[in-house]
Amino acid sequence: MKRLFSTPKRAVISVICMVVVIAAIIAIAVKSTLITKTEAKAVALGDAGLNEAEASALRIRLEFDDGRFQYEVEFYNNGSEYEYFIQAKDGAIIARDIEGGADGNNYEQNLLPDAGNQSAADGNSSAQLQEDKGNQPVIDGNGAAQSQEYSLDEAKAAALTDAGLSESDVTFKKAELDYDKGMQVYDIKFYTSDAEYDYEINASDKTVLEKSVEPFQIRENPVNSAPNSSDNHYIGVDRAKEIALNHANLSETDVVFTKEKLENDDGGAEYEIEFHSGRTEYDYTIDAASGNIIEYDVDYD
Repeated sequence: MKRLFSTPKRAVISVICMVVVIAAIIAIAVKSTLITKTEAKAVALGDAGLNEAEASALRIRLEFDDGRFQYEVEFYNNGSEYEYFIQAKDGAIIARDIEGGADGNNYEQNLLPDAGNQSAADGNSSAQLQEDKGNQPVIDGNGAAQSQEYSLDEAKAAALTDAGLSESDVTFKKAELDYDKGMQVYDIKFYTSDAEYDYEINASDKTVLEKSVEPFQIRENPVNSAPNSSDNHYIGVDRAKEIALNHANLSETDVVFTKEKLENDDGGAEYEIEFHSGRTEYDYTIDAASGNIIEYDVDYD
């Protein structure tokens, strides 16, 4: 033992080795008290009312989150995506997330509090897939249920109002409650015949935190030349800036430009225009030949 600690360097190395060994022993002891992947899989499939043959792309992963071990179980069935978080200690379902459906039009999240009475031995949990009513509680890192002030339907209405659309005009692709930087937000995605809209809505006050609109557009005059081409059919960067400002309902004195660049994308020339006004950032992609807005994004900081 004296020789082992005879020099400071050896002493440090010896201490590190002992810590690693002790940590490994503790990890083995802890894992021996957890349910197995097979048991976690049985809980998730039982709750979904499915057998293993009906679940495709099945994936099970043990992870350590918020001071506890939990299994993340993911699989697909009949156009729906299932994601479960299962307490590794006793097999209780912490949260479930079911997205999609046979029609492929409606993707909604359903997070439920820890049932506390579901175990790995059960495997026969309710097969009912409850629809998100907009007021379902969301689970925080400690397994406690929290509630948001505004419902999913109200968040969807806020996004539609901002886009100047009605529910009959759109098809919802995604509408779910999520966390971003410790804040509850709604992720809302929908499309019309002309464009796809992606919104992030504050769950507590329905303000638009971020939005992105991508038109479904075919270039009217595709340009196959490089961005540095001398082709005189380009609208010019000043005209591209003007188009972006008009769309944002801003004037040049209201903003600070951070990017004004002609670029080549998939054989077509386009202007990348970025600017900010106050704490709001705008990002536009404009066709260099036609002046059409290909894509724009607004980020509220």
